[in-house]
Amino acid sequence: MRDTFENRKKSFLIASPIDDEKLLRTKKCTEEGVREGAKAAAVACVASAIPTLIACRTIPWAKANLNYTAQALIISGGMLRTYHTRVCNM
Repeated sequence: MRDTFENRKKSFLIASPIDDEKLLRTKKCTEEGVREGAKAAAVACVASAIPTLIACRTIPWAKANLNYTAQALIISGGMLRTYHTRVCNM
């Protein structure tokens, strides 16, 4: 991707100001989307970790059937779902 932009700059054609604006807008929107997705994933991590850990300590079925790996998968699954939902909808 980076090479594409570098080759575009070395082109003998003169880029229009609209193209430069598009590139800047694309970069800004991408950075904003990643930032918002990371924030949402952090909130989702906390929001899913607390109930999962409490359930694994107090509910007999969860205590017997959910090991540490299962707990980590539940928490990370919620985090990934939130991140992708947030980034793809920007």
